[in-house]
Amino acid sequence: MDSQTAGFVTCLLCGLLVAATGVYMLVTGNPRIMHGYHFASTPIEKWPALARWSGAGLAACGVGCALLVPMSPLPDWLSIVGIVLMVAGLALTLGAVVHFNGSLFSFGAPGSGASDSSAPRALTTGLGIVIALIVCGVTVIPGAMMIASGDPSMLHGYHLVNVAADDLPALAGWVGGGTITLGIGLALSILVGFLMSGRRPALLWMKALMGAGLALFGIGLAVTLGAIIHFNGSLMG
Repeated sequence: MDSQTAGFVTCLLCGLLVAATGVYMLVTGNPRIMHGYHFASTPIEKWPALARWSGAGLAACGVGCALLVPMSPLPDWLSIVGIVLMVAGLALTLGAVVHFNGSLFSFGAPGSGASDSSAPRALTTGLGIVIALIVCGVTVIPGAMMIASGDPSMLHGYHLVNVAADDLPALAGWVGGGTITLGIGLALSILVGFLMSGRRPALLWMKALMGAGLALFGIGLAVTLGAIIHFNGSLMG
């Protein structure tokens, strides 16, 4: 199996798995396939709504991922559709969790409708800061290095096989900028998710920051994947 075929199979299987998970949640109205901290603060009577909204998002995300595979007989614009579906589906899933659960992360007895506030707020805040810093470290630093050096070799080889030598600095700049943006957005979302733990309803400024973080993550992901597809011809080469 060559690298292109392996990439095709990997993307397709991942996409189908995510989509199947979403369809299961849509059909059953059961959110238990998610981590417990995504629905611990959700009243049990709202579980079906959470499952169906987040399931719809996962289904869209999975279909989007499947459309990103290199399929030369099909038009290139399907890759753009894939990016849009994946980002929109991810945003819908995370937004549904925040809406019904009060935050991305909450702790307590599932279905109780209330978080376990026994953990010191300083501890949860500190944990959120640590995780957010780690996320920034593995995204922002490599992105800045790509922009500064004009060298995108940190990417997998199959992202570069069809890129012209003259386009490598531009690819590095776009991917670096997208990686920095998605990293900051993801780190902000994680930090605010921990800050929201134990607060129901969440404060307005927390919801605003969560929305900003998710938007930055989606934009950064779209820019990163779009740049690879533009310069490489497809996501997997």
